[in-house]
Amino acid sequence: MLHKELTQQVINAAKAVHAELGSGLPHNFYREAMEIELREAGVAVEIDKPVKVQYRGHTLGELGVDFCVNDAILCLLVDTEEISPDEYAKARTLLKSLELDVGLLLKFNGARLDVRRVEAVPAKKPTQATA
Repeated sequence: MLHKELTQQVINAAKAVHAELGSGLPHNFYREAMEIELREAGVAVEIDKPVKVQYRGHTLGELGVDFCVNDAILCLLVDTEEISPDEYAKARTLLKSLELDVGLLLKFNGARLDVRRVEAVPAKKPTQATA
């Protein structure tokens, strides 16, 4: 599994944050607590990492993702009751834009922490018809 140890560090940090803060707080409190927890663990964290949204070589705009860990793992905080297929799709789109392979969806607003791993969709290999 790609980035297994780093992914586990992020999950452990999320467990510590959820245990201390509980659920029901605004999104930004969890993001800031995760930044503190991960930095104290010696992990590089970039909050609101900019992601350029492009179409046919043109930049349409820029989004800020919740945070990125060691320039390897995208982390998105989910505020909805359930983690929907749309959240997975969004994560995969952002992974593609950042050229990353692994993301985590973190849902702090329940009685239990919910963590879901998302992997980028591999690029299609050229077939004889397209090569």
